[in-house]
Amino acid sequence: MIGATLVILASKTFDVPPAGKLFNYEPLFKIGPLAVSFPTLLMFGLTILLGAFFWRAFSKARLVPVGAQNFGEASVEQVQERIVNPVLGPEGASWTPFLTIMFFWVLIMNVMEIVPAVQFPITSRIAYPAMLAILAWLIFNAIGIKQQGFVGYFRGVLFPPGVPWYIYIILTPIELFSTFIMRPLTLALRLFANMVAGHMLLTVLFLATSVFLAGHWYGKALFWVPLGFGTIMTAFELFIALMQAFIITILTAVYIAGAQEAHH
Repeated sequence: MIGATLVILASKTFDVPPAGKLFNYEPLFKIGPLAVSFPTLLMFGLTILLGAFFWRAFSKARLVPVGAQNFGEASVEQVQERIVNPVLGPEGASWTPFLTIMFFWVLIMNVMEIVPAVQFPITSRIAYPAMLAILAWLIFNAIGIKQQGFVGYFRGVLFPPGVPWYIYIILTPIELFSTFIMRPLTLALRLFANMVAGHMLLTVLFLATSVFLAGHWYGKALFWVPLGFGTIMTAFELFIALMQAFIITILTAVYIAGAQEAHH
């Protein structure tokens, strides 16, 4: 209410652009039936750069790391110490490369929200969080089937041992829904919704700043209000970008850990 009042005071009109303009981009070019827009092109470019960085860091590893190898090793160690070891234990070291790439891929896509000249979080496009969620779903189910067998895995998930038979009437549908439907759904929607909300919030604050500056003298005197909040929220969105990358990575690790061991 206060923000809306200040905007009204700042300018005679305040035309809010359609929300679709914040997330929909016209195709830059087409490859057959595939239309490539700016976010898609940026996603592929950043993915290639991320892969090139880790290849450069570890292709000719030295005993005493320097340059890219030094930063690359520090990055891998952070993921291993904060995600892999606490969740998967030492035996989960083989998952460190995958989880490291996942964390930094999501982080880079998120951080694009506050990068000048881009200012768009790639993960606010539902296709990318959905892709990660489907990948995680396929991995933890494949691991569960491999480790426990097809029947053993699904029996362990849907019919946990030590439960009275009549409880299965309620428990089995809940486990089926939560494990095989809600896990990938919430994994995708959590990342998607946070980045969409952050992008819209920053857009409103900085759009309000421009409206204040273009308004009457009392609007110009108050432009610092949305600008200040926008600056604070930009720093906060950097934290959100980091946390969302951490959350989706650690939840994937948790699902992998759960699939590796039978329910007790």
